[in-house]
Amino acid sequence: MRTNSLRSRLLLVMALVFALGAGNVVIYLLDLDEDIRAHVLKEQVDTILATVTPAPDGSNLGALPVQFSASDWRYALYTRSGELVASAPAGTAPLPFRNPEALPETARAAITARLIGGDRVLVASRNDWEDCEELCQLFRERMAGSSVVIAILAAISLVSIIFLARWMLGSVRRAAELASTIGVAHPDRRIPLRELPEEIVPLAVSANQALDRLSSAYEIERRFTADAAHELRTPLAVLDLRLQKARTEQSPDWNAIARDMEQMRHLIDQLLALARADQGGDRPPHEPEACVGLARIVREAVADMLPAYEATSRTIDLDIAEGLVVADANRQLRQALRNLLDNAFRHGQGQVSVCLASWDERTAVLRVSDEGPAVRRGDGDVLFERFHKGVQNSPGSGLGLAIVRRILRNLGGDARIGTGPTFAIELIVPLAQPDTVRA
Repeated sequence: MRTNSLRSRLLLVMALVFALGAGNVVIYLLDLDEDIRAHVLKEQVDTILATVTPAPDGSNLGALPVQFSASDWRYALYTRSGELVASAPAGTAPLPFRNPEALPETARAAITARLIGGDRVLVASRNDWEDCEELCQLFRERMAGSSVVIAILAAISLVSIIFLARWMLGSVRRAAELASTIGVAHPDRRIPLRELPEEIVPLAVSANQALDRLSSAYEIERRFTADAAHELRTPLAVLDLRLQKARTEQSPDWNAIARDMEQMRHLIDQLLALARADQGGDRPPHEPEACVGLARIVREAVADMLPAYEATSRTIDLDIAEGLVVADANRQLRQALRNLLDNAFRHGQGQVSVCLASWDERTAVLRVSDEGPAVRRGDGDVLFERFHKGVQNSPGSGLGLAIVRRILRNLGGDARIGTGPTFAIELIVPLAQPDTVRA
């Protein structure tokens, strides 16, 4: 039996407890003879003193019996200060003085002391070897019989412990059998918690949570693979046709080929960005939070897109409130805003406006609008769906706004269609609280 199994450990602990209990019984039986000797001595001294009371000068000490209850007795009479007054029988060495107040009632020796008349101490002792031998023989017989009973109880306890451990661990075994079936075919199965011992439940809960995370990661990977295969099929087919045509032409249309390559690069970048957003971003776990000014993030994102706008003679108007701070969201928010500006550049019209304002002490609103036609808010959610395009033949990937909403929701905010006469997207950005802002 493996010693690292829970069943083996239960058996070992319960067997140890049983052994300790049996050991205590044996020790108690071995000590019981001493207790009986002390009790018998006390009773016999009481009987002797009931017949003869020693005189203060010890003149009648010899009247005390030297043979009593098949034992040889000796006596010594002392003052309270420990001075010897008399001893009996004559010709024997006097017993040592003992303080009757310091001597416990359960003295484990065949000697005792009693206070006589308030100022005398009688020390009495007996030779109880014969009684001790009889007691030892009696206890040896009792121990022999008790050993058989203890052995039988040990066997019964061992069998009971085995069945108890099997019953206790039955639910764990069934949970393990079900957990072994969790896989690609049954990704939604989880370890049942109802029948598990409460000490095992936290482990099962953690395992179920880990399975939930793995299932989510698997679903993200499956969706990414399906999206990539679906969306890259058409541009790859178009590029293949252009390359086949280029082999037969004297002057291939390299500009068209370059546009197709750029479109595929853009699509792949968007797919990767969406996969990272689905996984909660690319910040390493347990990395300490860093608070950043929201106005700084907006200016950096606008600066990234400004060359493309200037190349087409379009402008970006800024209206930014200062002093708004976000925690640990620099790269994610910057990417979301760049996606909005790229979306406005590719599909919007006229001047683009970026407005940042506080909604309340916990939330800011970042609004990006252009001069294109407005969309009703009730009809706007479809624009945030993956691969949805306002104009199906447009060169975009249909992922920009889906990435934006995913990033904002990962941060605890959201993205929505803004109200007004022109097209606008509003980002609801959670702000850092004062106790998290670093000096």
